[in-house]
Amino acid sequence: MKIGKIIFGAMLIASAATVSMAAEPEAIFKRCVVCHGKSAEKVPPGGVIVSATLSADEIKKSLKLYKSDKEHGGKMKVSMQTQVKNLSDEDIDAVADYIFKNFHIAK
Repeated sequence: MKIGKIIFGAMLIASAATVSMAAEPEAIFKRCVVCHGKSAEKVPPGGVIVSATLSADEIKKSLKLYKSDKEHGGKMKVSMQTQVKNLSDEDIDAVADYIFKNFHIAK
């Protein structure tokens, strides 16, 4: 009985630690692929710009605006707002840096 409580407690601690850790940028980016393409090379539905042409700072600014400003964005802004609403600023910074580092296309 005692060992079962110890194991259960350890599992709770481990799951809590997993939830509080920031997601890996690759995992976050996988959610973007449907609209933005495997290399952020597509203009998304209702969009006007290819994400891969933006600087990391421009991506960060835009994602943070989608999160904080309900008026930011075009026709698909609700989709973007849904995607970023549960991301921390650290997650946003990490995925923006990931996109820029791995997929940037010079204008």
